[in-house]
Amino acid sequence: MKKILVILLAVAFVGCTLEEQVYDPQPSTYYQTIPQCKTGLNGCYLPLKSLYSNGDYFEVCEVAADLIYHNTDSYYDARCYYTQSMPRFGSSIWNQGYSGVMRCNAMYAAIERSPLTDDEKAPLLAECVILRAFYYYILTINFGDVPYYFEEVTDANNERISLMGRKPAKELRAELMDQLEYWLLDKQALPMIKTYDPANEYRIGAMVGLTIAGKLAMWNKRFDKAIEFFAPIEKVYGSVDATGAYNPRDALMGYDLKDVMFRNRYTPESILELPGYAKDYGLRVTHQLASRCTPMRNSTVTEGATEEDEEYVEEEGVDYSQKDDFFDGVRIPELGVNARTTSPYRPTYYMWKILMPYNAKDKRRAVYDPDKSTAQGAVEIEGGGGWLAWCYKGWNDKYADITDTNNPPGGYFFGKVKTKTGQPYLGDKFWCPGMVYTQDSNNLKIFRFAHVILDLAEANMRVGNWDLAFDYLNASKQRAGMETLSGGHTDEIQFMQELQEESARELFGEFTRRHNLVRWGIWYDQVVNHARTSSATAKCDIVDFVIEGPCREYYPIPDQQIILSNYNLSNPEYDKYGL
Repeated sequence: MKKILVILLAVAFVGCTLEEQVYDPQPSTYYQTIPQCKTGLNGCYLPLKSLYSNGDYFEVCEVAADLIYHNTDSYYDARCYYTQSMPRFGSSIWNQGYSGVMRCNAMYAAIERSPLTDDEKAPLLAECVILRAFYYYILTINFGDVPYYFEEVTDANNERISLMGRKPAKELRAELMDQLEYWLLDKQALPMIKTYDPANEYRIGAMVGLTIAGKLAMWNKRFDKAIEFFAPIEKVYGSVDATGAYNPRDALMGYDLKDVMFRNRYTPESILELPGYAKDYGLRVTHQLASRCTPMRNSTVTEGATEEDEEYVEEEGVDYSQKDDFFDGVRIPELGVNARTTSPYRPTYYMWKILMPYNAKDKRRAVYDPDKSTAQGAVEIEGGGGWLAWCYKGWNDKYADITDTNNPPGGYFFGKVKTKTGQPYLGDKFWCPGMVYTQDSNNLKIFRFAHVILDLAEANMRVGNWDLAFDYLNASKQRAGMETLSGGHTDEIQFMQELQEESARELFGEFTRRHNLVRWGIWYDQVVNHARTSSATAKCDIVDFVIEGPCREYYPIPDQQIILSNYNLSNPEYDKYGL
């Protein structure tokens, strides 16, 4: 026995010898192979995911505009209640944006000094350039002019970079466009395939880069360049007819409108989605957007409800200690019995009364799948209202009397919506079936082909291609089943109004509205005139803060950053209003 113990101890010590080499990877020595470089690039995605998966960024992009509102006092960014000393989510945008820039700059330098061949480096550098451009795009649309650098941060240059002032956003965007054009169009370092083509390994590729380049061009009013950047995307995503011909008017007809819902992941039309889970590892990276967009879950025990939760759960003073699948009186089985909701976002008066009214002939509508319905004799309800929950095929015993022809089984409404006077909720575009508490595992739609099509409508109008402009605008309307425009006029104001309203319907809730309004120069007027609740006159308190400081179309650079820059950075527009 002693002999065996001695042998085991000897083996143990061999495995723990002091001569064992411990490898501590450093950027200057580690990135030697393609897999190692891809591992480093993976880290460049992290700030992007942190930003979009935070529900506050949805408030920045969609709620602080004219289509969606929230009246809760603590939703500061939705109310535009921020100043230099209290930048709110602006601090996160700044920190995540420059964290992404810094990571991309470091990886670009690491790839350049790696022993890989030029051909091996090219796609890696191109991906890095796209990600860096994306971060600067986010920074400029939220702050305007910002510091700009491409260097890897080192001890030698750290102080100089920290003292940089604002660079004009127009110049910054022009440089980014040149870089993207070089790597994607001139050098063609990445294949021209759909983002979620298996050959693309679910990484950001050429289609995302060209979309960003096109949007940078739109902000710079270089509409000719935007058309040039978007052209290759049309060749990859554009729907063709039986003869193989591509007609801009039919560009979206090959894509199912149901795929626009966030629950449908990696759909054919998607150019970029933020995943609710990691495909390779099955890891859920949940966010909580659906809980903010779903009707309030009932707090009372109803027929068919299951037993009590193991733990008492209370959100905003509402008792959710009983499980059921009723939401504001309407049973929605697909949402399950474990979902938890917060006080929800609601559509503004402008959205639900003017842009997407009840009975609108619009296929973009919240409709429950009849095959899953637990009700008898479900009746299709005429009308739509876009992605708003005007009427939904859930069960409500209030309308269970089969002899009542006015309210047949299956025609189930939220509150007073059936009278067309009640305010609807946001629809099932955002809902997460089977949500557990507030953990929303949907994918977030960041860029779709429809985004490009609507930008092409504006760009072609701006350069005088009126027939094409109407074709692109009608592509969105035609897929939605709406009446198309006949065209034939060259009234820029009238066309832009049509485009802005159709963008509101088509891209509703897709992280675009606020920044589009800023780019069009109408954010202030739209918020003041249309940020309204269900009442025709009542306004959300966002209006008070916007009137107090029209400069709030952009975030202020956080005052901590101003101090760190030795006051080379400043917010003159905020200073003007004493904010």
